Amino acid sequence: MDWSGTAGIPEHAVYVIVIGSFAAAVCNAAFANGGAMIVLAVASAVLPVSAIVPIHSTLLVGSTASRVVVFREHIRWHIAGPFLVGSFIAVAIASRLYVELPERVIAIAVGVLMLIAIWLPAVSWRPRIAHPWGIVGFVHSFLSTLFAYGALLHAVILQAGLRRREVVGTMGAALTGMAIFKITGYAVNGFDYRPYVVVIALSVLVAFAGTWVGKLLIDRISERAFRIAFRLFVSVTALRLMHTGVF
Repeated sequence: MDWSGTAGIPEHAVYVIVIGSFAAAVCNAAFANGGAMIVLAVASAVLPVSAIVPIHSTLLVGSTASRVVVFREHIRWHIAGPFLVGSFIAVAIASRLYVELPERVIAIAVGVLMLIAIWLPAVSWRPRIAHPWGIVGFVHSFLSTLFAYGALLHAVILQAGLRRREVVGTMGAALTGMAIFKITGYAVNGFDYRPYVVVIALSVLVAFAGTWVGKLLIDRISERAFRIAFRLFVSVTALRLMHTGVF
């Protein structure tokens, strides 16, 4: 994979990514998930394949960190803490593996995972072990570091008996830590973030506004209407990305 070929991105791409980051933050604050897939979709539409996964993490930091601030009193650290321990170990391993993957493999794998994530029936898995969060952190972060989407935390935390705001805050803390680990891992292994500093900074700023809007709308948005539009949007983007990988 050639990291050196990534140059600055076009102006229209900046607008697309920033708007997508705002929408993702609204979605995350209102529904506790979905924002990562929105960011992945917009990033894959306008960025080079080799940059999609590393930049994806930076674009989500604003959304997840703002949830930590807004929902801080609802964070359950007995879940987020062990998750982050497992996450740190996984990212250290997977970030090195990522730089060795061919771009075609990345494009096809990310596209397939996007389609699986939005079209498979919801998985309701209740772990049988007493303290699963370190394992969940490792598996989720390993997949997320390689292909931008881990999904496991979302399925398991919904079975933890938390209230809606506790889910939003706890996931925000866990995913913020994971994103910081991932960004560091990619940078250590050679990815150059400098051409993307402006769009990253703008995305972080608008994410705080998006989280505030999402908190106001948390009990007012029709989840069914959102899911229909969300699935169509992500599906088109995933198919385009897979086409890029194949051809």
